[in-house]
This record gives sequence, C-alpha cells and structure tokens, in this order.
Amino acid sequence: MSTTNAGGEARAVTNGDVHHSPANHTDDPRREVRSTWTVSSLTLGSRVLGFVRLVILVQLFSHMRWASDAFIFAFRIPNLFRNLLGEGALSAAFIPAFVRTNRKDGEASASALGSQAFTLLALVGGALTVIGIVVCLVLDRFTDSREISLALRLPARLVPFMPLVCLAALLGGMLQALRRFALPAALSIILNLGFLAGFAYVYWWQAGGDLARLQAEASTSAVAIFILAAGLVEVVIQFPALYASGIRIRPALSLNHPGLRQAVVAFVPVALGLGLVQINAFFDSLIAGWLSLSSPGAVTYLEVAFRFVQLPLGVFGVAIATVSFPALAEAATLGDSDRFYTRFMRAMRMSLFLLLPSAAILIAMADPIIRLVCQRPDLEFSHAAVYRTSVALILYSAGLAFYSLRQILVRAYYARGEYSFPVKVSAAMVGLNLVLNLTLIHCPDLYRMWSAGYYERWFITDASFPGGLSLGEAGLALATCITAIVDTAILGLALRKRLAPQVSATVRQEEFHNLLVTAGRMLLVAAVIGILTYLYRNSIPYDPRFTRLLIRGLVPCILAGGTLYILAIVLPIPEVNEFLFAMFRRKKRS
Repeated sequence: MSTTNAGGEARAVTNGDVHHSPANHTDDPRREVRSTWTVSSLTLGSRVLGFVRLVILVQLFSHMRWASDAFIFAFRIPNLFRNLLGEGALSAAFIPAFVRTNRKDGEASASALGSQAFTLLALVGGALTVIGIVVCLVLDRFTDSREISLALRLPARLVPFMPLVCLAALLGGMLQALRRFALPAALSIILNLGFLAGFAYVYWWQAGGDLARLQAEASTSAVAIFILAAGLVEVVIQFPALYASGIRIRPALSLNHPGLRQAVVAFVPVALGLGLVQINAFFDSLIAGWLSLSSPGAVTYLEVAFRFVQLPLGVFGVAIATVSFPALAEAATLGDSDRFYTRFMRAMRMSLFLLLPSAAILIAMADPIIRLVCQRPDLEFSHAAVYRTSVALILYSAGLAFYSLRQILVRAYYARGEYSFPVKVSAAMVGLNLVLNLTLIHCPDLYRMWSAGYYERWFITDASFPGGLSLGEAGLALATCITAIVDTAILGLALRKRLAPQVSATVRQEEFHNLLVTAGRMLLVAAVIGILTYLYRNSIPYDPRFTRLLIRGLVPCILAGGTLYILAIVLPIPEVNEFLFAMFRRKKRS
C-alpha cells in the first residue's frame, strides 16, 4: 500500500513498516528518537534471551566448568567473524552502495548487486569454513588434554555457523536499506531461541533431567547442531521479505557489478575499524582460555561480566550509533558541516545521558546482580566465582560510555568517507590492548589484599583463587576499559580538529558547550546515583533465598532510576525532555 504526504512525497507502507523514499531527508529529532527506541526494544528482547541462555549454559555445565569454558571459546570464533564480516562492516560498506544502486538504477540492478554480494560472501565464507575445520582437526591430533581437545573439536563444529550468520547479516542489510528494520533486528532472537532449544534437548533427552549424566562431548555437540539450524533459519526467513520488497536474490555467475567493487573496496577498512571491540574481546578469550587451564572458570566469569555490560551498550549505545549513521551520512553528502556537527554532538550527548548512569548502577550493583542471576540455592556458583565475576563487571563498566562514544566517532569518520585514520587507530589500539592484557593479569588485586572482611563474610579461603592475589581475568577487563578511553580520546580530538575549519564558530561553540555541560552534569549525576545505589543495596540484608535476592537486586535499580529522573529535573538536564519524551510529543502543524 502507498500513501502520499502533504508535500506530494510518496512513501510505502508494508507490514507496519513505513518505507520512506530516499529523497525523504529530514533531521527531525523525534523520528530519530522513535527509531532509537524501536531498535532498543528489539535489542532488549534479544539481550534478555542472551542472558537466559548464558545462565543456563553456566548451570548446565556447573559440574564441569572446563566444558562451559570450551563452549564459550568455540562460539567466540564464528561470532568474531559475524561482527567483522557481518553486521557492522556491512552497514557501513554495503548498505550505501545498495541504496545508491536502488535509487539510480532501480530494483533490477539492486537485485543483481545483492545477488553478486550474496554469492561472493557464500564463496568466501565456505572457503574459510573448510580451512577452519581442517586446522582445528589437525591441531586436535597433537593434544592429549581433554579440555584442549574439546576446545578444538567444538570450533570445527561451529565454524559453519560463520558463513550462515554473515549471509543473514547481508540480507538484513538489504532490508535495512529498504527501511525494513524489524526482521533484521529480530535475527538475534532467533539465534537465542536456537540455543535454548539445544539446551532443552540436552537436559531432557540426553540427561533425562539429571545434570550428572551429561557428557561434555555429546551435549556440546548437540547444542552446536541447534545453533547451526538457527543460523540457517536466519538466512531463509529473509528471502520472502526481500521478495516482497522487489529484490530477487539468486546465485550469480559474474561478480562485476560496480556497486560490488565499491563495497569491497570500503569493506576492509570498515571491518578493521568497527571490529576493534571484537578483536580485543577475542584476544581476551585467548588469554582467558590460557588462564582457565590453571584457574578454571576464567572464560566463563569474563563472559558473564561482559554480557552484563553488553545489555546497556546494545540497548542504548548500538541503537544510538545505528540511528545516527544515516543522518551523519546525509549531512556529509550534502556538505552541510553545521548540520553534521549538530547531529554528531546530539548523538554524543545522548550516549552520555544514557550510559554514564548505567555504568554507575552496574558498578554499584555488580555483586547483587551476579548473585541474583548466577548464585541461588539451586545453582552452583561459589562466593569466589561471584567475586571474580563482579570485579570483571566493575572494570568493564568503567568504560561503558567510551564503548558507545567510540562507535559514534567511527561512524562519523565513515560518513565523511574517511576510512584510513580509524583503521590506523584501531591497529594501534589492538596492540595497546594486547600489551595491557599481558601486563594487567599479573597486577595485584588491591581490594582482596586489603579486605580480609570479605573473606570472613563469605568464608572464602586463598585456595579459592588459584591465581593468587593477581587480578587474573579481571585484568583483561581493565585493559579493555583503558584501551577504549585512549581510543575515544584520539578519535574525538582528531575529528574535532578536522571539523573546526568547516563548522561555523557559533554552531561549534554552542554545541561543544552543550556537550561539556551534559558531560559535567551526567558525571555528577552518575556519582550521586552510584553512591546512593550502593547505600540502597547495603540497606537490604543478604538472604540466599531467590525472592530476597530478587528484592536486593532489583529494588536498588528501580530507586536509582527514580533518582536519575529527579536529579535530571532539578539540575536540570535538557536531555530528559529532548531524548526521553520527544517520541511522545506531537509534531506541530505548520
């Protein structure tokens, strides 16, 4: 169905999605806020299911922690390629070429571009899959350790998920270019449902409800099959939606489309630039896997902590960066530097407003949240495990706002057509992160050194920490935080220097002043919320029963949200109305 607005501008409405024509360029904050919250809500559903799957995984293999470490490590490999070759890189490299082709040459040419890109990605992904399987199986022949052997055989089974999820991301990118966002945003939900189905099969059909009967090899292999099935569903389910939008994807014998060449040329630097967090996380996994050999659980504890940080980062940070990217690209294309700078600063302020308080709450509530999710009378998660996970969560959370700001900064560079500088910074940051990783894992855990009371309260002994008094896997979280801060500072200062001659002095001074005011006020708000939340949590006595853990974990977070709103009104903080309630205000009629 199609409609026409007052200005004679055509738009299509399909399945509840409004497909604006490419010519419909506006800078309406309300529309961007609504889009941000739409993506956020879908991401939230996926993150919740992701938490459920992680908790089940941790408890499913609670009696053989090395198996959960091996599974998490094995899944990180295809997941790394998904992030590098799939979602982020495709959004910045392929989608602009697809949009230009669809606008200028029509649906037939866009279908040809999509078909050629799908074929090329399938060939490359298939080749990498074969290589990955062979490498894992060959290395497995040279080890006698059951832990290392499982950590090599599992990736061989999960590597085929990599081309599937990359193809799904490519198809999702085409739908996003056609202004259909619901299905691409729901793909992660399909994957999480595949995980949960695999866990249910393992628990009920393989173990008969008795975790002691689980076999590491058989159970992890069964879950891997369900993951591959979910990846296949992610690909197949998008073809009807593309067909309904006029795009026909077929195997292509030739790979000579001009748009494909443009996307490939931009793909490598974009993948390197957007993949910093994933590359660093992969190095974290490698080192954590090495630590896990002498200190079992290192990979699992780090993964649990990182999952908690990914919740606000995915719900707010990624959504803000995703929605702001088209507006930045449009302003750069029009050569409107003032508009570009205004939109960029608005995204930065939104990130600070949402993520600084989120970080403060996570830091203050790390221990109760971990106990609520992972440690209950019916679950096996020791007090030492809670401590190790909480420290990693606190150190990850300290860099939460910088993870989000960096994503906006990188997209700002790409919107301007600048690829080389973010790549150079990314390469330097990967090296810095690796050096920090290898250094900080040996640094002493000062809190444990000076807090005998913590040991006495939870009856923990030094034997609970095989790594001694060192930070261990928590040092990896600290390295990630420091790297993000340095990376954001370099990218931000360089971009400001580039934009200074192009943006009018009035706009530059006003927007920079607004950013500083927001940053200062939100730092104050975050500090107050963090302290009050910590006091809230300590006012509720610890009780191992689930309902009491739930009260101790959720009530302080709810009070923190109310405190945030009150402080935002008192100070005041304009972003409360500008971002939180803009979506509810009616647009004034002209």
